[in-house]
Amino acid sequence: MVQISVHDEPLSVEITFIDNGVQYDPLAKEDPDVTLSAKERKKGGLGIFMVKNTMDNVSYEYKDGKNILTIKKNLN
Repeated sequence: MVQISVHDEPLSVEITFIDNGVQYDPLAKEDPDVTLSAKERKKGGLGIFMVKNTMDNVSYEYKDGKNILTIKKNLN
């Protein structure tokens, strides 16, 4: 499930991704070493790395058997 909210003060968009899969916190994974070339770097992790570096707030929780990842971007 995806929930999208728009807030007025401050003007922002919040997107929440919810699933009932196996518990997994993507924020706990170590960031990839982007100083290495693509050939030298381990596969995976670039997507969440980009999200963490472009959003103003990123949070994860596991609640009631559900993974809940929320990202927020301020638009002001």
